[in-house]
Amino acid sequence: MDKEILNRVQDRGCPCHPGFLLITLMVKEYYISILSGQQRGFIAAIVKSALSTFTLPYLAILNTRNTLYKKGIVRSTRLPVKVISIGNITTGGTGKTPLVEFSVKYLREIGKKVAILSRGYGGNNSSRESDEIVNDECLALKENLQDVPVLAGRDRVKNGKKAISDFGVDCVILDDGFQHLKLKRDLDIVVIDALNPFGGGNLIPRGSLREPLKNLKRADLFIISHCNQSNEQTIKSIYTILNRINTNAPICESIHAPVHIDNVMNSSILELEWLKGKRIYAISAIGNPKSFAFTLEGLDADLVKHKRFQDHHVYTKEEIDDVVSDAQSLGADAIVVTQKDMVKIRKMNIKDANILSLKIEIEITKGVDLYKTAIDSVFKS
Repeated sequence: MDKEILNRVQDRGCPCHPGFLLITLMVKEYYISILSGQQRGFIAAIVKSALSTFTLPYLAILNTRNTLYKKGIVRSTRLPVKVISIGNITTGGTGKTPLVEFSVKYLREIGKKVAILSRGYGGNNSSRESDEIVNDECLALKENLQDVPVLAGRDRVKNGKKAISDFGVDCVILDDGFQHLKLKRDLDIVVIDALNPFGGGNLIPRGSLREPLKNLKRADLFIISHCNQSNEQTIKSIYTILNRINTNAPICESIHAPVHIDNVMNSSILELEWLKGKRIYAISAIGNPKSFAFTLEGLDADLVKHKRFQDHHVYTKEEIDDVVSDAQSLGADAIVVTQKDMVKIRKMNIKDANILSLKIEIEITKGVDLYKTAIDSVFKS
């Protein structure tokens, strides 16, 4: 772990002492293990109790902010184009990015010129000339949607105006925008992860809820993700809770469907059948690594190892070289990564390694007509 921290310090030019970063990482990992239920016992119970006390000031700040916006004391900005927000109510990977890509494609299909406004959380841009913060999700969107403007940064009002003036768009997608009340929106889509729908019912920092569940009444449309990785009873319970909170918002179901395999080194494409029976060494730095493993195993890959890094982890070449060496020692046929990982690894000079990226797209399996109606209605008002 010390080696990983030192690599990260050197890669980012972080001025913090490596020992401090090491402790920070260890605390973060322990915190996540408590929230996930991996850590149990007396000490974990005490930590949970302590974390619960911090939810009160967090809730107070959150409620104050929301009240200020609701009463118009702090004003939201209305852009002269349609704004569609895609967000969630929990931290971690719920599947927003594939839905953003899916939505851009549909908007273009109905003749709209669209840009994406992203917060860029977890980015690693140290430029002093620009406030743009480009994370792996932004890089993936830029690669998949090469002729669509993707503007990343904290000031999404400013970037929205820039998208209009520089690119002549008639609508924007506010990526991860459910809590971004500074910008008025015409449609609020909220993604609910079937694998962790409501963050254990606890607010940050005790749980992963960004705000109380009652605030889901602001949503106009719900899309449940990873439905094929959950069970019918869980899906039904999600419907029950959402309908109790918000009776007006339609609910759709979706899955993350594998499309094809990209060769990271030479950009060639392989069919999914290639994975069948192959010994695969997987690495991922995403919010929901279990979903990635589930997909690989569903394609009949022999998953010999799955090395997990923190979400938005910035790989060093030394780390990837170590992975390549480890994969070779295990007799792996290939190293398979997610597309979020691929955009960070592609430019590395990795030799003698078969590194592949699994391309995933969201597929709305139930309620696609509800989704299209919600999008279409934005442009009829």
